[in-house]
Amino acid sequence: MERNSRDFVKRVRVINRNTQAVCDLLHSQIVVENPIVKRVYYPKYEMLSNYDICRIPPPIGPDGQEEGNFGGLFSVTFTSKAAAEAFFDALPCAKGPSLGTNFTLACPYTIIAHFAELEWAAKYGVEEGLVRISVGLEDQQQLLTWISTSLLRAAEAVSRPM
Repeated sequence: MERNSRDFVKRVRVINRNTQAVCDLLHSQIVVENPIVKRVYYPKYEMLSNYDICRIPPPIGPDGQEEGNFGGLFSVTFTSKAAAEAFFDALPCAKGPSLGTNFTLACPYTIIAHFAELEWAAKYGVEEGLVRISVGLEDQQQLLTWISTSLLRAAEAVSRPM
């Protein structure tokens, strides 16, 4: 455990930067003409004032700006179930419920956590198509390519005639 913790701060900073870049890309899709992304559940966009009360002051990055320091875990919802499924299926990262590794993982959270009670979860605003992603140490450009490609697959799924 001690050996694994030696470069922990460095890894967390990379994960924080990667996650912020991925979330910024996803969040930018909310305001496009035909949005696929409905909401990005990430502290930068959700209740930041509450988060700021609890978080350690963010470090200053090489560009002199505060780094996000929001962690590597977020959730995203889509404008349709078809879009959510296509996005998740196209995402070329590891899939599974164990989050918090050094590599990116995604899971269809609501399906895994509330499969037998989807109607109950929906009453509390937990959408069936919610995708939870734990971002890892991959090259940031690779991660952004994964997300962009997955968004294209989601858009294609939505535009297909029924």
